[in-house]
Amino acid sequence: MSIRVIALLLTIVFSMAIVLPGAQLATGEAPTLPGIVYNPWKTPSSNVSMNKPVVAFPGDTIYIQLKDAYSGVSVSGGYIWTVKLVGSSLKLFNYTVTAVNNGGVVSVKLPQDVEGGVYDIVLTGSQSLYLPRSLWVIKTLGDVLRIVHFSDQHYGAGTPNIIIGDENKFAGYLVTGLLNPDIVIDTGDIADTASETQYQQAVSFEYALLYSFPIFGNPGNHDFPNDQYINYFGDTQWYRVIGGRILVVAVNTREEGPLDWDQIVFLENTLKQYSNIPIKILLMHHPMFYYQGELVTSSSDTQTLRPYVPGGPWTPLSSYWSGNMTSFFYTLRLIEDYNVTYVLAGHVHRDLFVKYTSTRTNTTTYFLTVTTLGMGSAIYDGLDYYALNTKDGSLSFPIVPSTFIGFSNITGALAQNYKPNHAMNSIPIGIYPAVNDYGQANMSYIPAVLYQTPHAYIVNAFNNLTYLNLSGVVVWALPWRGDFIFNTIRTIGNAHVEVVDKLLVGDRLFVALNISLPSRSGVEFSLANTPDNTPPTVSIKLTVPSVPTLGRQLTVYLDLMDSEWGPKDINITYTYDGKTIPIQPTLSSPGTLAYPFSTFTYLLTLPSPSGSQPASAYLNVTGWDNAGHTVSTVFKITFYPAGQTPTATPIETLTTTTTTTYQTTTTTTTSSTTITTTTTTATTTSTTTSTTTQPTTTTQQGSSALWLIAIVVILVVVVLAVVLMAKRR
Repeated sequence: MSIRVIALLLTIVFSMAIVLPGAQLATGEAPTLPGIVYNPWKTPSSNVSMNKPVVAFPGDTIYIQLKDAYSGVSVSGGYIWTVKLVGSSLKLFNYTVTAVNNGGVVSVKLPQDVEGGVYDIVLTGSQSLYLPRSLWVIKTLGDVLRIVHFSDQHYGAGTPNIIIGDENKFAGYLVTGLLNPDIVIDTGDIADTASETQYQQAVSFEYALLYSFPIFGNPGNHDFPNDQYINYFGDTQWYRVIGGRILVVAVNTREEGPLDWDQIVFLENTLKQYSNIPIKILLMHHPMFYYQGELVTSSSDTQTLRPYVPGGPWTPLSSYWSGNMTSFFYTLRLIEDYNVTYVLAGHVHRDLFVKYTSTRTNTTTYFLTVTTLGMGSAIYDGLDYYALNTKDGSLSFPIVPSTFIGFSNITGALAQNYKPNHAMNSIPIGIYPAVNDYGQANMSYIPAVLYQTPHAYIVNAFNNLTYLNLSGVVVWALPWRGDFIFNTIRTIGNAHVEVVDKLLVGDRLFVALNISLPSRSGVEFSLANTPDNTPPTVSIKLTVPSVPTLGRQLTVYLDLMDSEWGPKDINITYTYDGKTIPIQPTLSSPGTLAYPFSTFTYLLTLPSPSGSQPASAYLNVTGWDNAGHTVSTVFKITFYPAGQTPTATPIETLTTTTTTTYQTTTTTTTSSTTITTTTTTATTTSTTTSTTTQPTTTTQQGSSALWLIAIVVILVVVVLAVVLMAKRR
């Protein structure tokens, strides 16, 4: 069979992998949902990956440099594919490409009729090579390029804990999706400790939640050593030309900041080769300046641009570059000589905008340093949103926060409201519980969270910003193999969410959601693969000490568990010595929201009753799940004098009361796909002295049959194609 025939069959099989809309799954049939971190992939290429997609026009030939481990793979063809929202319908675009491996460099010829968008590349041959979100096809470059710039995601970390970091990254991704930029730029520190697990999380969440956008990024000092970064993202230095008018160059400032000689040579050669490109953007992690405002000087001015010395004279230089002034001045001279338009950076976890005018070359460069997206900050976590005019290279800010000062120096009246080098130009996202440099704490801007539970993904999103109304359609690529139930749990203000369309391709469920978050509004919703008809359970997992002891605080680990849509929240009171007090629990686990969970484990600290004889106290716990069901349990805790053997079980469950909100489903049709929505219809309450009886669930048929039909159709098409091709031989 010829190479073209094989490629044709692969295309037919892949195209037929769209599964017909399935019926609602019953509880007994629904599989446990995979998490977002699902079969994470390492890139087989050094120069092309999902954080540096190759940019091409239809009909272009692109070149993929394979890593040494893959250089000998025989490549006989391939295909590119993506899912895009066209009008109100999700459409699969799948194109066969001609691909040949020449000494480890694969040339890929794109079709003339390929649609614009971000594509996954699949190379076929002796081994299948997969490069997700690694091709950005542009048909024309518009007059404005909309850019979201974030930095310092720090997967595996957060302030004050990892969960806050997870929440703020999700909030940043959600805001990015609603802003709908043309490209996303990430200036490093993707991971916190450069561990493989953190990069697996990064590639998985960015694929799932930023599916529609080309991402261009560079490593930071927390991505060093770069071994795992290279495994998942390839080279640490690269360049791209966008539409013949924009040059993007990324360099690696490694651990300390200044560019080493290899980086300088790469930067100079690239700028020289593409000196005719009018707009040049340089990406790095460590900012060259630790300063806010305008600078009029040059790379020859050693008095103004002096190295930072603790306690020494003022300088606009950052301490990170001050350790190698030769590298600093050489790099700055390149920026001047080749008229680099913008230098984007991160690292310092704060906003610093510098308008730099060179008196040597009469050129102006804008240095834009953004705060962190998911880690501790001087003020808040956030992201920038720019509109780049591709005709004249000017930059504007479509959304101007109330605290925005742009490139102004913090002097005069501004000095009364802003600390030096403490601008607030970014769009703040998420929450910030810690005390920031302005003495503020527990700040809430655009908090959002994604909970992955056994049978549902739960999303909470709120917009507390007074100057910003968010709305748009986001496309998520979830690692599901089946249908889903959509449920709006609650809305606040004029918030709204609805499913526009869905499409199942292979092991990915693509969902287009129309989300509106006006100022001072919020929404909670779920995507589930089964109804939730079972209330949560609450239990005491562990106490320290194991026998509650008079005169000693009791540490209690309490589990709130729900195996369907997951636990949501808990309320606790404690009665002892004739008084009842509220107890503020501390979440002990999960320690991260990167993976699915079914249980919240809380840490409680309970005071001991007074007296010298055994005394009882009562722990009253009410828990909720994400479907609105509740459980209320009363635990009797008996404290004993130190050393006394208990005469009865120290901890007893006295009563358990559950409230179940039963649900029915309503099916509506959007385009060619079926959307199932859930509404609340009834509430029942039951009380037991020990365990709660599980409600039964009616089984619904149809899902398995549709899967079987789809598989049979695929097999029939493949067999017929093989037979027809064999007859032609």
